[in-house]
Amino acid sequence: MELVYYKGLQDEPYTTAEIIAEYSGVDLDSINRLTRTHKDRLQKFGSLRYELKKLRDKTDLKSVLSKQRSSKIWKYNEQQATVLITYLRNTDKVLDFKDALVSAFYNMKHELDERKIHRQVNKVVNIGFGDVIKAHYPDSKHAYSNFHRLAYKYALGVTPKQIKEQRHTDDPQSALTSDESARLERAKQQISLFIQDGHDYEDIKAKMFADI
Repeated sequence: MELVYYKGLQDEPYTTAEIIAEYSGVDLDSINRLTRTHKDRLQKFGSLRYELKKLRDKTDLKSVLSKQRSSKIWKYNEQQATVLITYLRNTDKVLDFKDALVSAFYNMKHELDERKIHRQVNKVVNIGFGDVIKAHYPDSKHAYSNFHRLAYKYALGVTPKQIKEQRHTDDPQSALTSDESARLERAKQQISLFIQDGHDYEDIKAKMFADI
């Protein structure tokens, strides 16, 4: 079981009362009681969220009806979790859990930062090939076909016309293997980046074939 979770890249990482109970060795009822007792303090660090655990059997139902609130699973952001675990008695297990939780939050935030960076890069790289060409060559009737042919020639060593002739098809894209399609897509992405950097067709062609 992971110690820290997140829903989306823009959401705060969080841990739960169940996680704290399991890894600290403190029973869940005690964690819930501490949460209710110190709710105002915890809410200084953000809205205190929870989710309702789905009832699976009669035992869970009895637990809810007996006011133990075991169906309400509290969620804590990093600051809330840090404050809450200071209220726990420092047994060896609790101290080990504190260390592990701090590391888990740090690692999760680092991972999310990396994913956000890659997402921004992908937004640039994955702008439609045709859209990039149209944006930079709005008045050229042949820009798309020239760059399209360049991508094929660089990735596969042949032009779309040659693919049609060799594989007896009217749609060269559909005749490519998955590996060929991936290579072609990478070539288009590279060309798109060069276009966005302001290079013209001849410069891009020279750069693409410089290392071949």
